[in-house]
Amino acid sequence: AYGFVSNVSGVIAVSSAWFIFSKKTGLSPMTPGQKPAFLAIYAGFTVMLNIIRPARFAFAMAISPYFERIRKYIGSKFGVSPKVAAVLMIVFINFLGSCSLMALGVGLASLLSGVPVWAAGN
Repeated sequence: AYGFVSNVSGVIAVSSAWFIFSKKTGLSPMTPGQKPAFLAIYAGFTVMLNIIRPARFAFAMAISPYFERIRKYIGSKFGVSPKVAAVLMIVFINFLGSCSLMALGVGLASLLSGVPVWAAGN
């Protein structure tokens, strides 16, 4: 559960930094030469994530029973061991789910800021 909470927090941080950067500069962080300025904004979000780490941990503990239920469901539905069910959860929820959320978050930040993810000529 903590991996999920951590990944979602990271997606929110990247997407928020992306929006702020793009709105402020009119550029995408993907534009050549913009990475240092974008990372400066993202660093502020990283600091905040570290400050609220205890709350993130508490939230992960609160939702861990739901993840346990999902793991048991996967195990019974597909007839796999608890370890295999946990690996499937990591792959599908933490990895693929986080990648999907990142694409959605960056896409939404791009849409709301009016700045395309990839500018013409990049």
